[in-house]
Amino acid sequence: MEQRHRHGYLYGTMVLAAGTVVVKLIGALFKIPLTNILGGVGMSYFNVAYELYYPLYALFVSGVPVAVSKLVSESMACGRARDARKLLRVAGAAFLAVGAAGSLLMFFGAGWFSARVQNPGSVWAVRMLSPALFFGCLMAALRGYWQGMQDMAPTAVSQIVEAVAKLAFGLALSYGVTVAGLRQFSLEGTVFGAPCASAQEAQIAVLPYAAAGAILGVTVSTLCGAVYMAARHRLGRGAITPEQWKASPPAAPSRALLKRLVAIAVPVCVASLITNLTSFIDLISVMNRLGHAITRHPGVIEGIYEGLIPGGVGREMLASYLYGCYSGLAVPVYNLVPSLTTTIGVSLLPAVSAAWAVRDRRALERNVASALRLASLIAMPAGLGICAMAGPVLRLLFFSKPMESAVISPALHLMGLSAIFVALSLPVNAILQAVGRADLPVKLLLAGGGLKLVLNFLLVAVPRLNIQAAPVGTLVCYAFVLFVSFGVLVNSTGVRIPVGPVFGKPFFAAVCCAVGAWATNGLLERVCGSQLAAVGGVSIGVVIYVFVVLLTKTVTKEDILMVPGGEKFAKLLEKRSLLG
Repeated sequence: MEQRHRHGYLYGTMVLAAGTVVVKLIGALFKIPLTNILGGVGMSYFNVAYELYYPLYALFVSGVPVAVSKLVSESMACGRARDARKLLRVAGAAFLAVGAAGSLLMFFGAGWFSARVQNPGSVWAVRMLSPALFFGCLMAALRGYWQGMQDMAPTAVSQIVEAVAKLAFGLALSYGVTVAGLRQFSLEGTVFGAPCASAQEAQIAVLPYAAAGAILGVTVSTLCGAVYMAARHRLGRGAITPEQWKASPPAAPSRALLKRLVAIAVPVCVASLITNLTSFIDLISVMNRLGHAITRHPGVIEGIYEGLIPGGVGREMLASYLYGCYSGLAVPVYNLVPSLTTTIGVSLLPAVSAAWAVRDRRALERNVASALRLASLIAMPAGLGICAMAGPVLRLLFFSKPMESAVISPALHLMGLSAIFVALSLPVNAILQAVGRADLPVKLLLAGGGLKLVLNFLLVAVPRLNIQAAPVGTLVCYAFVLFVSFGVLVNSTGVRIPVGPVFGKPFFAAVCCAVGAWATNGLLERVCGSQLAAVGGVSIGVVIYVFVVLLTKTVTKEDILMVPGGEKFAKLLEKRSLLG
C-alpha cells in the first residue's frame, strides 16, 4: 500500500493504461471480425443497443465508482478506515437496486425505443443487453472501493476478464446464429420463420438475430467481470491494515454515508449521462435527418455513394447502412483516444481528492500539471494521426468491408480532431469533480450537447453533407467544454499550469508524427500494398514522435519518478539531457 502511494497517481494510471491497451487489443479482435460478419446494416442494430445502453449506464452506474472512490480516498486520508469499509457495503446495497430498475426499464422499453429511432430490427439486441446494467452496478461499487485505495489492479484485471469473455461469447454467438439462420434458409427457405425469396434477402434477414447474439455475449461478459470482482474482494486480504482499523474512530451512520454518496454520485451520473448523450444525440438525430435527406433527395445521396452500397441494401435501408458505417467503423477508431485518457481521470481523482482534503497545494499542482501533460502526450498524436491516416487505417482494420471504409473515411478525418478535445476534457472534468465542482461538467456538457443537436439537425439533412456532417457537432461541443472547464479549473483552484510544456510541446511533436505518418504511407503505397503502407506509416510516425518528444524535453524528471521503477530511467535520460 505504501509503495503505491509513494509513486502517486501515475502508478495507478499506468496499471489502468496497460489494462486498457490489452482490453482495446482484445476489443479490436472482437469488433473487427464482428463488423466483417454483420456489415453496415447489422452493426446499426448492434450499435443502437449500445447507444441506448451507454446513457442508461451513465445514469444508473457511472457515478458509483466515482463517488465511492472519492469518499474512500478522503476517509483514508483523514484516518477514518471504518468509514471506508462501510461505504462499500452501503453503496453495494443501494446501487444494486438502482441497477435492477435500470435493467427492467431497458428490457420493457426496447420495442418503443427501437421504433422511435426508426430501427425496429434492433429490438432483440436492446433486450439482450438489459441485464448488463445490473451486473455493472456490482462491479462499479467494488471498483470504486479499490480505486479509492489507489489500487487500480482489480479494475484493470476485471476489464480484461470482461474483454476476453466478450470476445469468446460475442463472436461465437453471433457466428452461430448467422450459420443457423442461413442453414434454415437453405433447407426451408425461411430465416427463423420468416420466408426469404433469395440468398441476399436471407443475409439481411439474419442480421437482427446475429446482432442480438453478439450483444448477449456482451451481457455475459459483464456477468463474468462482476463475478471476478466479487471473488477478488472476498478472497483478498483487503487494503486496510489492522493498525489503520484500530486507529480509526467508529464509522458514521449508514444514512449519513448514503447521503454523501448520493450527493456526489448524482451530479457525476448526470454529467456522464450528458457526456454519453452526445452519442445518443447522434442516434436519435442522425438517423432521422439522414432519412429526411434520403426521402427528399435520394438521387443525390445515391450518386455520392455510387458503387459503395452493397447489394440488398435498398433505399429504405440506406439510412441504417450509412449510420452503421459511421457507428460501426469510424466511432470505434475515434473512441480509442479518449478511452486511454479516461484512465488518467480514474486514477487521478482519488489522489487529487486526498490532496484537496488536506489542502496540500504542492501535491495538487504537481498531479494536475503532470496529468494534463500525460493526456496531451496521448491524445494529440493519436488524434492527429487518425486525422492524417483515416482512410489507410480503416482499410487496414476492416479489410473485408472496403465499401463501408470508403463511405466513412472522410468523416473520420474530422473525428480525429474531435478526439483530442474529448480526451483532454476527461481529466479536466475528473479534477473538477475531485475539488467539489462536479456541477460544472454537467452544465457545460448540457450546453455542448445542445450545440451538437442543433448542428446535427441542420447539417446532416443537407444531401451533399449527409453522414459526413455528423462529426461537426461533436467537435464544436467538446471544444466548448474543454476551453471553458479548463478556464474555470485554473480560476477556482489557483493551480499554475505552464501551457507551453503541458500543451505546446506535445502538440508540436504530434504534428511531426502525423506529417511523417502521412508522407510515409503515401510513399509506400507506390511500391507495396495499402495495408503494408499503413503499418509502415504508423510505425514511422511513432518513431518520429518519440524522437521529437525526447529532443524537446517534453517529459520531466518528476513525471518519470512517479512511474514505478522510474529512477533508473530518469537517470538515463537525465545523463543525456533529455528531461525537461
